[in-house]
Amino acid sequence: MYTFDGILNRLTLPLMLLLAVGLVSSCDDTPIVGGNLSPDDVMVHSDSLTISGLSVVSSPSFSGNRTYVTTGRVDDPVFGEMMATALLQPSIAKEAEVDTIGENAVARLSLNVSNRYGALSARGDFEVVEIARPWRSSSWRYDSIPALAKNPDMSRKVVGQFTLTGADSVTVRLDEEWTARYRDIFNRRVSDLRDSLYRAEMPGLAILPAEGTEKMFSIEVSRAKLLIQGGDGMRDLSKDISRSAISLEKEVPDEEALGTSKPVFNTRGSMLELDIDFTEEFLGTTNFSRVELVIYEDTVRMKTGVPADFERPRSETMLIYYLRPDQIDFAIAADPRFQATRRAGDSSFRINLTNLANDQLRNGGDDRRLYAVVGGNDGRLFPTLFSGLESPRRQPKLLITSISKE
Repeated sequence: MYTFDGILNRLTLPLMLLLAVGLVSSCDDTPIVGGNLSPDDVMVHSDSLTISGLSVVSSPSFSGNRTYVTTGRVDDPVFGEMMATALLQPSIAKEAEVDTIGENAVARLSLNVSNRYGALSARGDFEVVEIARPWRSSSWRYDSIPALAKNPDMSRKVVGQFTLTGADSVTVRLDEEWTARYRDIFNRRVSDLRDSLYRAEMPGLAILPAEGTEKMFSIEVSRAKLLIQGGDGMRDLSKDISRSAISLEKEVPDEEALGTSKPVFNTRGSMLELDIDFTEEFLGTTNFSRVELVIYEDTVRMKTGVPADFERPRSETMLIYYLRPDQIDFAIAADPRFQATRRAGDSSFRINLTNLANDQLRNGGDDRRLYAVVGGNDGRLFPTLFSGLESPRRQPKLLITSISKE
């Protein structure tokens, strides 16, 4: 048996130049892209192999201390109903220039606005609610539910409200009672007592949609601030966010509505699993020069039923992990094996798997599989629908470029 590397050693430089020209000029999925390229009857073939082993798998997905937090509610005609709650805890650390907050201080939460999701005409009212119990951002999962503080009448303890507009930032004034408690703890002189009281008595703030809201947006945590306007002539004070996380509730649509297409999210809570048989029987040859994975977005369904003014966040980058099935619980901490950028012409992602296929053939297969998502897990939300097996031209496939000598 000859591998591709072995054949190359016997090919002449002119032949390789001709082969390179043939491969570069081929930009579609046509089965045969070359032939009779040399007097020695070396032929180059391209075969398309459909990948039928597709499924969506779930895994624990952690959302604490990401670059962004997301909040809001959206009823996406394609991806279903989703509600996100952003959790923020401002720092209370002392500063050399300002070590006391005055009696008449005013506290405001400054938030930047990015990655809007939903119809522009939809309602966008939000509430800032106090969190009732301490929480750990290092172990917070997307499916964790925060405990929200309650008033005596069991309504949510709202300390601020705002409406999302077209501006790229929003500033929310927090109520006087919350500000007074923050001031009293900040002004304590013993740092250990101050920090422990703050963690226990003021666990943070949740930003969530008010009733009837149908919009989402993301906040870059490093740019979010708690602004204290000092009373009694004190200097203003700006505090960073020390901890953050996201809670996400979603109801996926009925499978019949999506056919064989697969919905996945960049949060790693759902990933596209590709079970590919890297054997000579499936590939049809061991003398290949390139093995390329092609995955398409289901662009038709992603537009079905979507209002004209509906915005849906989108990422241009696919990340593919190569893991054993028992490792997907740790995918959030793994590095991707492959990356690809969406092709504008056909909304496809193409990944060169030549080295992986060679390794599998030479060293024997194992139970590792490929798991794909679009977009990094940075706290924003990028839903993607991958085409399944219904559309012959947009099925997930391997393009095999091989060499034969007659």
